[in-house]
Amino acid sequence: MITIGVDDTDSEKGLCTTYLAAVMMERLERIGEIKGLPSLVRLNPCVQFKTRGNAAIAFSLDTDRLEETKEVALKTLMELSDFSGPKTNPGLVVAEEVPAELSCFYRRALDEVLDVSEAEEIIDKYGLWSRGFKNRRGLIGALAAMGAEFPDKTFELLAYREPKRWGTPREIDEESVWRADELTYPGTWDTVDHHNRKVVFAPHSKDPVLFGIRGEDPKFLISSLETIRSEPFERMVIYKTNQGTDVHINRSVIPEVVENRSYRLRGVVKKEPEAIEGGHLFFPLQSEDGKSSIKCAAFEPTKNFRDLVRDLVPGDLIEVYGAVKKMTLNIEKMEVVRLAERTALEAPICPSCKRRMKSAGRDQGYRCRRCKTIAEGKVTAVVPREIDTGFYEVPPCARRHLSKPLIRMRDRKIHPSR
Repeated sequence: MITIGVDDTDSEKGLCTTYLAAVMMERLERIGEIKGLPSLVRLNPCVQFKTRGNAAIAFSLDTDRLEETKEVALKTLMELSDFSGPKTNPGLVVAEEVPAELSCFYRRALDEVLDVSEAEEIIDKYGLWSRGFKNRRGLIGALAAMGAEFPDKTFELLAYREPKRWGTPREIDEESVWRADELTYPGTWDTVDHHNRKVVFAPHSKDPVLFGIRGEDPKFLISSLETIRSEPFERMVIYKTNQGTDVHINRSVIPEVVENRSYRLRGVVKKEPEAIEGGHLFFPLQSEDGKSSIKCAAFEPTKNFRDLVRDLVPGDLIEVYGAVKKMTLNIEKMEVVRLAERTALEAPICPSCKRRMKSAGRDQGYRCRRCKTIAEGKVTAVVPREIDTGFYEVPPCARRHLSKPLIRMRDRKIHPSR
């Protein structure tokens, strides 16, 4: 059994590592058998070197033709990598046995920004066959994908465009996409965004992907595919993946936060959220002991999620999930654990007729015009909150690949985005 890992072959201008892997698997099937589903492995979303979604691919091949396997894999990589991309640094690894150490390496690649020298040390230590190009950072993802373990997993069906159509507008019947979503949700998710009335499962870039359907089980993906009408696709592959699992999230405390990692942090809202130009919202989250704080953000692309953030008030106890960059946590989801009481000064209620009293004039208190009842001044009243306890999430148009949708958390009090 041979395991192959590949990463970092696409660029901002086009091509796609998952497409390269799909073609590579087809070519290798002439000399062996692909065993199981290939793995689509998302790594640390904070890595600044990524081109798009920071995905690497690994798959297993049952064959006794090792040298020919290396030759086909390398030839495919050379043919379908965009070496002109400034962030394109392909890496390819072929192993007859996957070292157990790669499981830990995968876990670190989810959390940290690793150096390519660490990947090269592992390759040298175990005598793995590899090829790295340019700065060779793709070797990191290739090894991490080979070592990936999925205690929780989802699936994604990727349909790829005919090469003659690359770079042209995608032809997808939107009505059929909405119908497919209606038939398969919640077995599939993030195909459409109901609140923002958008189809979100198809990219807008020039890469070979026509669309991707994410879900809990391959049977739901196939059902959705059979409903969608679109331009003909060249090929289709179903991947098992760590997408939608929150595997990148580390439970921690505010004083221990490190840049470029993703966390789940509990704290108390210190000040009401404030908006800046562009529609971005920010507020400080303070540790429960009051000794530390971190800035939290709901950026404009999170759309209607910002309405929920606006309703937070000082004293609310919440847990936020998201990536930390420039020591600001970009919220992917949040749990409202306990709501603070929100009060306001209001005109008093007449004790006789229960109607709101009116001002009797400046510094003259309040009077009920009907009952002639008087009161000295305003009273403190509890203001109803628009938000409730439970989990809230950003809409599908803003969701990160690794972030777990609330429909996968049915054992909790959730308020899904639809």
